Amino acid sequence: EQVLIEREPDLDALRGKLAALRASGVEAVAVVLMHAYTYRQHEEAVAALAREVGFAQVTTSSSTLPMVKLVPRGYTATADAYLTPHIKAYLASFVAGFDDDISKVGISFMQSDGGLAPADSFCGFRAVLSGPAGGYIGYAKTAHTPGGPPVIGFDMGGTSTDVSRYAGSVEQVFEARLAGVTIQAPQLDIKTVAAGGGSRFFFREGRLAVGPQSVRAHPGPVCYRKGGQLATTDANLLLGRIRPEHFPRIFGPDEDQPLDVEGTRAAFEAMLSGEVHPFYEATSPAGAPPRRMSVEQLAHGFLEVANEAMCRPIREMTQMRGHDAAAHVLASFGGAGGQHACAVARALGMTRVYVHRHASILSAVGIALADVVVEKQEAAALTLGEPGAAERVSVRPVALA
Repeated sequence: EQVLIEREPDLDALRGKLAALRASGVEAVAVVLMHAYTYRQHEEAVAALAREVGFAQVTTSSSTLPMVKLVPRGYTATADAYLTPHIKAYLASFVAGFDDDISKVGISFMQSDGGLAPADSFCGFRAVLSGPAGGYIGYAKTAHTPGGPPVIGFDMGGTSTDVSRYAGSVEQVFEARLAGVTIQAPQLDIKTVAAGGGSRFFFREGRLAVGPQSVRAHPGPVCYRKGGQLATTDANLLLGRIRPEHFPRIFGPDEDQPLDVEGTRAAFEAMLSGEVHPFYEATSPAGAPPRRMSVEQLAHGFLEVANEAMCRPIREMTQMRGHDAAAHVLASFGGAGGQHACAVARALGMTRVYVHRHASILSAVGIALADVVVEKQEAAALTLGEPGAAERVSVRPVALA
């Protein structure tokens, strides 16, 4: 594509602005120019100046995403400039943790697209869903058989649940909005809902609500004995779905006590007496006895709300796309998946649930089973039907490789 340069960047004027920005404490910068998708030299000149001024991380949009759309390209470059320094710091800490020199050892890391990348090319904007991507590959490699039914991945952890679909080939999206930021890069199609083992319980104007707030690992749920709030894990403990005798005595301030069943029951009783029953007494019709419920009914009600929240993204990936949810197998993994898999499958009409023997670490298993992937892309300015256009397009993948 031919480019007409009307004016070169004024690097002398830009130097002072970049120096002031660096002096204010900013350490990373993204360089985004409108036409860099086809002419990257101006971005590279600005990036070289930024490095000279002292920025530790400089990302150009033309190196991350050489595509036409300016806004998503800018968002993607900015996300990369923010995330890559953290990844580099983690990699440095990871390598430093070995006693021997591992510089000659090939180390690969999982990317959001489900493929592995060498450490020297691993960057921020391709890593935003690297953890869930490992789980996707894990269940795709272990729960699906050629010619068999499609599989829904159900990865339930402490703060959220990731769901996805595999029917013989990975399903990807090339633009996604994460935490309010549009990332334009190949990613596995994974939906996340804020429902996990640490999702906090609320009683709001007669409604049971689960999350999106989390009680976090510390102080955690009530049963951790650290002054936490009621959460999904507490309900499962109260209903006998979590057996304290199968867990180590690592709870409490001194981390030497078992899960607290009695404290959990007392917390549910306090919610009943302090919030639920007073609301029913205040809103019941005149002359009618107010509604009453037991702590078990309250805990079960919260779990039904959580299960429905996790069913919604599965319906979005199946029924809203023309697939029958009941025809799928549910592959459950993650730390809390087994506690809810049967209820979720029953609500969706599924009849089979797979729980891998390494379900709690299936994301790590998936990373070990993944393939090394290299993805490259470039903008193309061609007219359909133009003589030689098809030939020009066909040779570009070979050239990029």
